[in-house]
Amino acid sequence: MSLFLFPINTKRMYLLPATVKLYLLELHDRKAFASALNAHVPEEWPPDQINPEVIQEFIGQMQARDRKIWSFYWILRPEDTKPPVLMGNGGFLAHDNETLVIGYSLLPGYHGNGYATEAVQSLVKWAFSNLKRYRIIAYTYPHLKASIRVLEKNGFFFKGNSQEEGIIVYELLNGAGNSKSES
Repeated sequence: MSLFLFPINTKRMYLLPATVKLYLLELHDRKAFASALNAHVPEEWPPDQINPEVIQEFIGQMQARDRKIWSFYWILRPEDTKPPVLMGNGGFLAHDNETLVIGYSLLPGYHGNGYATEAVQSLVKWAFSNLKRYRIIAYTYPHLKASIRVLEKNGFFFKGNSQEEGIIVYELLNGAGNSKSES
């Protein structure tokens, strides 16, 4: 993995790869976590979808012999003299040899500013360039209109219902001809 260039830079933020050490700091030492990120960690961190059990699962997947996760912290670049701020996270789980599953979350105070769209665009570009997978899928709920809009702005197409009740699937294929794929 040393061929990957980090952090991933976007126009308004940078995405730092999560590591086991950073996850452990996030769980056990908030001050050291902020210091290691060189960023302000808001009091409301983490986003609702991320809890200690999820972080422990991520750690286990990162330590597995065949890595199944690539996760990033989203850090907003400073405006004027403000320090950088941790505002979200996201990344990929390996679904199979051809497919990645993308997930992302953002603190509520940063919703509606295009940050998730910008970060997902950079993550998708990075994954297709570096992980050499054929497609990326996303699972979401039909009522999460903002999340669906992020996916659609990044070229994902509605694929259908998930096997899990109440969840829908979006898909993006690698290549210039991204379009709906057949089941």
